Amino acid sequence: MLREIRVRNFAVIDAVTAAFGPGLNVLTGETGAGKSMLIDAILLIRGARAQTDVIRTDTETATVEAVFAVEPQSPAAAVLDDAGLGLDEGQLVVRRELTHSGRHRAFVNDSPVTVGLLERLGDHLVEVHGQHEHQRLLEVARQLDLVDRFADAEELRERVGELFAKHQAARAEVERARAAERDRAQREDLLRFQLSELDGARLWVGEEEELRAERRRLQHAERLAAGLAEAGGLLNEDEDSATSRLHRTARLLRELARLDPAFAAPADAVDGAGALIEDALAAIRSLREGVTMAPGRLESVDERLDVLTRLKRKYGDTEATMLAFRQEAAVELERLGRHEEILAEQERMLGELRAELQEAAVALADRRRAAAERLAGETERELRQLGMERARFEIAVEQVPLADVGPRGLDRVEFRLSANPGEDVRSLARVASGGELSRTMLALKAVLARADRVPTMIFDEVDAGIGGRVAAVVAQKLAKAAEGRQVLCVTHLAPIAARAAHHVRVSKGVRAGRTRVSAEVLTGEERVEEIARMVAGERVTDTARGHARELLGRPGPRTRPV
Repeated sequence: MLREIRVRNFAVIDAVTAAFGPGLNVLTGETGAGKSMLIDAILLIRGARAQTDVIRTDTETATVEAVFAVEPQSPAAAVLDDAGLGLDEGQLVVRRELTHSGRHRAFVNDSPVTVGLLERLGDHLVEVHGQHEHQRLLEVARQLDLVDRFADAEELRERVGELFAKHQAARAEVERARAAERDRAQREDLLRFQLSELDGARLWVGEEEELRAERRRLQHAERLAAGLAEAGGLLNEDEDSATSRLHRTARLLRELARLDPAFAAPADAVDGAGALIEDALAAIRSLREGVTMAPGRLESVDERLDVLTRLKRKYGDTEATMLAFRQEAAVELERLGRHEEILAEQERMLGELRAELQEAAVALADRRRAAAERLAGETERELRQLGMERARFEIAVEQVPLADVGPRGLDRVEFRLSANPGEDVRSLARVASGGELSRTMLALKAVLARADRVPTMIFDEVDAGIGGRVAAVVAQKLAKAAEGRQVLCVTHLAPIAARAAHHVRVSKGVRAGRTRVSAEVLTGEERVEEIARMVAGERVTDTARGHARELLGRPGPRTRPV
């Protein structure tokens, strides 16, 4: 339920706070006072597209904030839970901030959210029926939506849509497989050649890196061998080598140690250095053995590197990539060898999906047909109560062949109306006048409201063109729709305003050279005066006040006995 809306710097609204309650709420006021602007603000809360031209002149930002009371187990709470958000003691605060730069922001309980989340939330919080929605009633797709909503068939239709998408994907896969049959032999020959080439190369990961290292050694073999020989000589083989010098040094220190034991410690360190040199000599000998100068080896390495380079251009940048390509080619070749078997399995799955889709579509069609008959009958009764006593309303449900099932099922729905005696029922788009469309919309909403689960419904001047006895019936319908939920109605009709449990008057005036809008809750005599204004116009008379009290069910003021 919508508890409160706060609007700042929105169109001609400077700062307005409007509070609402359960049951039927009405917004009244002069034409152009700003009532529909409040509805536009609520649409923003529902995730409507934001336009910068609604920001009040001479201000940088506009803000709309709405406070809702939300049940913890409601669909709206589930949407919040899926988004990782929660309620604040059963309260939900939604805020939109608009800026001239176009960097608009949205918040739920002070957490930034996307407009998409607001749209999903809005579907479970508020349903708005605007001034021009009755024109949408002429759309065939909209008529089907209304039937599905009345039939509580939206989940079933969603399942049909999902099955249709899966069936389309499976059919496309089968068609690709059938088309591939023509190119299969050529593809198999190519894959066999690729496998043969890769297997013949006997690839292994790291080979190219090792070959390039060997190539560098082969290219510089003479220089490497000479350098290692010189290093070995410096360390051991020359008469004045490091090893000889270390041996002489250690012998000298040990002779001195006979005179003073303290000289033994440096001798041990020199022996340690000798051990390290021995290790270095062992490494040098090993490297010398690896430096080969075998005739033809460099040419063999270059040839192998050329093979790897050629394969890389065809199959991948590394040995690992080429081996992965080889594995994929082997899998594809094996699959092509089982082409008939795989195609048969795909066709079997396609058949199962087709049967499942058609079964769901038939179930949806049956539910629609039964619901359409009930919806037509109840709508016709509502139309007669709304002053169209001789109206006939039908909902035609036409089915396409089962093989042509689509994402919305098998059915085409059309609303048909005969507003006057002697006229055949025809498509609503062809026969209904503006007033008849408005009443038809009201009749449908009155019926659908009993099945709707959205806690707040808003009607923005859908009573246009209605008056007299019909206005009283419309008031009764709105009050009935408000039982167990919240209904907000922008109205100019006194009978509707008088039936409200909560009355908000929207006024517009000029203060300090600026247009300002205010919203106030009316009670007592203030409410009598407002309804009297709606009855009489600008000049409110005692007769109009009496009529207002009569509509409100209140006695008039008592006179003092003489």
